[in-house]
Parts: sequence; structure tokens; C-alpha cells
Amino acid sequence: MTLSKLKKGTKAKIKKILEEKDIKIKLTSLGLSIDTEITMLKNDFVGAVILAIGENRIILGRDLAKNIEIV
Repeated sequence: MTLSKLKKGTKAKIKKILEEKDIKIKLTSLGLSIDTEITMLKNDFVGAVILAIGENRIILGRDLAKNIEIV
């Protein structure tokens, strides 16, 4: 399943990032990497999603969220 399909309030772990190397580096600098545990805070299934990683909040565009596989 991809991050874009995760429901609000659900926790998951990042399994794989299907993006170019430079985007993977940017995501890693934001705290998003393989095995990172996240909580979906907002997902209306259109537009951006809002995630929590610990106390940090991250907003990702839907196209990018579709390229992040979770478990």
C-alpha cells in the first residue's frame, strides 16, 4: 500500500521510496527514510497529506505520497 492511501489516525512504517535519488535525499533530510514510523494526521484523498514523525509534522504532495510504500 502507498502512503497516499493511509487513513487518518493510522500508523505505518515506510517500506520503500520509489523516487529519484535527489528526492530520496530530501525526504531523508525531513526524517522520512526506510523503517521510519509515521502517523497520518490528515488525508482527504485529494491534495496534500500531513504526517507526524514523533513531534514533527510534514506536509507531502499527493504525487510524492503515491511513491512511498508503507507496511
